[in-house]
Amino acid sequence: MRLDNMLIAEGVAGPEKGGGAGAAANASAAASGGPGQPENTIEHSDYRAKLAQIRQIYHQELDKYEQACNEFTTHVMNLLREQSRTRPITPKEIERMVQIIHRKFNSIQVQLKQSTCEAVMILRSRFLDARRKRRNFSKQATEILNEYFYSHLSNPYPSEEAKEDLARRCSITVSQVSNWFGNKRIRYKKNINKAQEEANLYAAKKAG
Repeated sequence: MRLDNMLIAEGVAGPEKGGGAGAAANASAAASGGPGQPENTIEHSDYRAKLAQIRQIYHQELDKYEQACNEFTTHVMNLLREQSRTRPITPKEIERMVQIIHRKFNSIQVQLKQSTCEAVMILRSRFLDARRKRRNFSKQATEILNEYFYSHLSNPYPSEEAKEDLARRCSITVSQVSNWFGNKRIRYKKNINKAQEEANLYAAKKAG
């Protein structure tokens, strides 16, 4: 539900076709250094274009998953009808098979929503937060965030409650925590060997 709410808030999901552009405009205005600056107009235009790309890819993939789910469900139903000629098949058995198929495809959709949310957060960080005065995190804040990341390396996606706790302990915003983890995951994947050494270091510190 939280993923859905975030996608709607960012204008990626929702019934309105112009949602992406509207959300981009609102976010751009909030991060703007002031009206009447041509460079801001160009930057916000780029942001809206890239957000529209994310929205388009998201809906294309969502349509593919829904179509595949329907086709696979139809295929299984046909197989069950064929089998019903040789053995009795109850409606409950058919319903259970359909539920299993839908659960599988729903889990795939959750992964799509999660990756789309991450893409939006990274986009916001690059295009909007750049307009604000940058402040480096304190050494203590970086230590806290890294400690959490490497302690949850198998699933480095903190819950909303965990983000709020980390934001409080680091004296930063929840949005900054989300951006930090999004960027950290990308850097980790790109520099897996170096990151693994860093993870071992943090594990050794924790053990000590």
